[in-house]
Amino acid sequence: MNKDNIKIIQNILKKQSRYELAIKLENAYYDYSVIEAYDGWEKICLEVFVHPNYFLELKVFENDIALKELFMGLFTNVDIASLEFKINTDEAVENISDTVYIFVDEAGDMDFSAKGSQHYMFNFLVKRRPFNLHQHISNYRYTLLERNLNPLNGSKLDIEAFHAHKDNKYVRNELFNIISAFEINAVKTYSYILEKPKVAPEKRQEKDKFYIDNLSYSIQILLDKLEINKNFIIITDRLPVQKNKNKQIGALKKGIKEYLKVNNLDLRYDIFHHVSASSTNLQIIDYLSWAVFRKFEHKDDSYFKRIEKYLIGLDVMTKDRKEVHYEK
Repeated sequence: MNKDNIKIIQNILKKQSRYELAIKLENAYYDYSVIEAYDGWEKICLEVFVHPNYFLELKVFENDIALKELFMGLFTNVDIASLEFKINTDEAVENISDTVYIFVDEAGDMDFSAKGSQHYMFNFLVKRRPFNLHQHISNYRYTLLERNLNPLNGSKLDIEAFHAHKDNKYVRNELFNIISAFEINAVKTYSYILEKPKVAPEKRQEKDKFYIDNLSYSIQILLDKLEINKNFIIITDRLPVQKNKNKQIGALKKGIKEYLKVNNLDLRYDIFHHVSASSTNLQIIDYLSWAVFRKFEHKDDSYFKRIEKYLIGLDVMTKDRKEVHYEK
């Protein structure tokens, strides 16, 4: 019952657009002690036990009057003298890692004609473990599957993985609510953008080379921006161009190896190419990438505004080029 009451608090916070706070109360519970009783009323000290990952972030809300009033709504004839967050010691804490994770998603197509997209871009998500909010995203997916058991729901949802382009607007909005609740210091993003009509023909004759050259160059720009000094792992979706796959991977590794050598960095790294359904982070960067693409391709920045706080850079590499090689 106690956790059910926390769910009530979370739902109200979400309706108030206090999504970041609502998520951090996931699986919390509370206890209280009476410090004074008078005329049928009790004055209590309320202790809310939360996940260790969120404890310090929640401490700043202990004097939040609106939050305290919400908790008061759970009781009858009770005045909350103090609200204090405590660590739920039953929750497992994931090991902290210094390894930097870089997740990559590309947007746009490689059709260099009027029929193709105006832009081609790489978007990057940079994080370190523990990967907060992953459990919440996973739970939301299962909640969507469970709604199929309700006979009053007309349409069925079969979501193996979240994908911004395919998900309906309600699912998409909820995912952006969750993503926008990340702590700013825990997430960094970077966007590398090309206006395709301005790309010289000789640079795009071979699609596999076009892809890997720009991916390699954009990664090196990102490593500069990060002032990388920790071991790192790069994870992309499956390569979009299967031709010369091993050659592409070799060229990418060679570029990074040369970057480390030139910058005198004694760091270890690895690169993996996974299907997005296997990685919550690839699904997150898919959403972030979709928001950036909509801003540039469709002049709709409504989603971009919700995630731009994470940006450490957005480079339109072709913006100063005058020559246009075909009309879009």
